[in-house]
Amino acid sequence: MSDDATATPVAVAPSVDTAAVRELLGMMKATLGQLDQTFRTLNEQSAQVKSLGPTMELAVGQLSSLRHQIHAQEKKQEVRVEEIRRMIREDIKLKVADEMREQIRKQVPLEIAKQAREQIGLQIRDVLPVSLKTQAKESRDYLEEVKHALENSEARRKNSVLKPSPNNLADGLAVVLKPDGTKSKLYPANLRSLFAYDYGKSKELVQDFGLHDHGVLEKNLNGFMAHIGIRFFLVPVPPTDATKTGGGAVLMPVSAK
Repeated sequence: MSDDATATPVAVAPSVDTAAVRELLGMMKATLGQLDQTFRTLNEQSAQVKSLGPTMELAVGQLSSLRHQIHAQEKKQEVRVEEIRRMIREDIKLKVADEMREQIRKQVPLEIAKQAREQIGLQIRDVLPVSLKTQAKESRDYLEEVKHALENSEARRKNSVLKPSPNNLADGLAVVLKPDGTKSKLYPANLRSLFAYDYGKSKELVQDFGLHDHGVLEKNLNGFMAHIGIRFFLVPVPPTDATKTGGGAVLMPVSAK
């Protein structure tokens, strides 16, 4: 066996990536450079702060003095405001008192007059249970009733002279007023107009005067004529029972005995 066959093998060193090493070294160098710049910046800022030290202390002192001045001014303002408030309260009290005195001075006579009127009114009601105003209205109403009664009486007197003659049918009828003192819109102008009424119109006429509706034409007309003072009445010819529309019968005036 030869020497070469028995010799110990020699270890082979691993290969190194030089490009990667160079890149890593470059990065480390850049990082160191950044740190160095940061330290320089901090030193510069510290120096600036130190250089501003007296100025900062002066500013703090000025601010403190200003705060004291503001506080003192606020105290003075509060005292002034309170003084103004006190003066206002006192002035308001005096003004209100003056106004109340004046109001009381004016109100007392009014209140006395009001109570006097109320007492007089109570005494009058005790003496006169019906008020004067009511009595006056009742008196006026009574006078109107008397006036209407006199007018109706005169109208009935004039109507009473009418005779059941063809010559009198066109003579005007004196107006007898309704119970409320007004003239009826259905009031006939004369006997001819009255005798031309049918049952329906005669019913409206008697109801307008508050008279009884007999349900028969001639009875309604006779009732109305008696109410207005006429001294004759109507009878159907031939003498048969009339219907509610008159039954077509002819009505003839007959003098009352």
